[in-house]
Amino acid sequence: MEHNTNTHELRPIHYLGSKLRILDTIGGAVDSVSPGNGRICDLFSGSGTVSRYFAHTRPVTAVDIQEYSRVLCSAVLNPVSFPFSGSEFIANVKASEKYTALVTAFEPLLSYESTATASAKQGAVESLYNLIANGSVIISEKGFLPKSQELFCAIQDSLQSLSKMGLSDSVDTMVTRYFGGLYFSIEQAICIDAALDYIHSKEVNDSMRNSLLAALLSATSEIVNTVGKQFAQPLKVLDKEGRPKRKLLKKILDDRAVSFWASLEEWIDAYSALDPSPFSSHEALCLDFHDALKQLQQSDVSVVYADPPYTRYHYSRYYHVLETICLRDVPTITPTFVGSTQLSRAIYREGRHQSPFCIRSKAEKAFNDLFAGVAELKVPFVLSYSPFSESSLATPRLQTIEQLLNKARYHYEDVTIVSPGHFMHSKLNAVEKNYEAEQEAELLIVCQRIKR
Repeated sequence: MEHNTNTHELRPIHYLGSKLRILDTIGGAVDSVSPGNGRICDLFSGSGTVSRYFAHTRPVTAVDIQEYSRVLCSAVLNPVSFPFSGSEFIANVKASEKYTALVTAFEPLLSYESTATASAKQGAVESLYNLIANGSVIISEKGFLPKSQELFCAIQDSLQSLSKMGLSDSVDTMVTRYFGGLYFSIEQAICIDAALDYIHSKEVNDSMRNSLLAALLSATSEIVNTVGKQFAQPLKVLDKEGRPKRKLLKKILDDRAVSFWASLEEWIDAYSALDPSPFSSHEALCLDFHDALKQLQQSDVSVVYADPPYTRYHYSRYYHVLETICLRDVPTITPTFVGSTQLSRAIYREGRHQSPFCIRSKAEKAFNDLFAGVAELKVPFVLSYSPFSESSLATPRLQTIEQLLNKARYHYEDVTIVSPGHFMHSKLNAVEKNYEAEQEAELLIVCQRIKR
């Protein structure tokens, strides 16, 4: 079966463990155990690159527990050609009453940010670094006030404006109040809020909403001001002694100078230009894998591909901002305990998904359930695995390749390993933690012929 290489050039977001470089290997492994164009279930579908790859040769059921993944997969599986350009959409957002209201309400913080940025360019970084370290409006709302009197006044003045305009504790200001100053500039956050409001307005019909929201997520992933373009935490701009890390200044200024509007315009046009699939039955589901496998028992799925997490790091930590943007609510923030009770510096939402695959005491059962659930469908199974050597300094895997092979052989008669070759995953952490890759950064465990 021939796959169109033009169908997988889109990288929707910066994604940990992206499969873009091994898509052809995955395609070959799947086609070897499931010839023809039978439905594939892409379990743990993430950013949707695997789902998009198969969309032109098979009907796809994309499954992930995270809503942002459902949005991205829906957009790449069922492309929409917008009746407007990216620039026309942005012109409408800028002309909206909500955008004007947001700029007016946050004017004190915008003014503080403008002055702080100008000072930072001259070498005086304190005010800008204060905004990044202590500028979350929601944290001040909860009584954890910044020590800087200037920043305190800017936040309080903005809160008063929000109250007068009926925008306090509102989803309309959620991105700016929760994540502005930390992950984005205040100006960038206001633009995200305004675009998000327009996407959810009556001006946008349901058929376009997922694709426009996906474009917004892609643009947000491009402009975020963090190491590796992830959302695990804002930049730590102060060292252990409380001194400013001046080496971060160029990155901070560069990232915060990026226009959200320009990025959004490009992404709207990119999603609009996606070539349609010959299949009309693609679906993207926001489900736990247990529930998904039960639901698939009534479906026509012919093969399952799965890429579950293998380390103690929860993916939800890296994409919680995107998840909150998609849910568009005003979540409670998770507390932390560092000497005293505080709110999480990263603004993690309470109830953030904690995958059993990332918990040592639960990983064994989770993988057992995964193999058993797929085997019950009586279909072939292709599993991605990133190996680990005990001598390595990289994060240990919670399951070894031997453990996984034993599980596979318990259910399947024919189990083989496919290696896509030597490459290293993009890691969304500090440079000093990017240790040398293992012999193989990815393997595929290919399972076929269910044991009777």
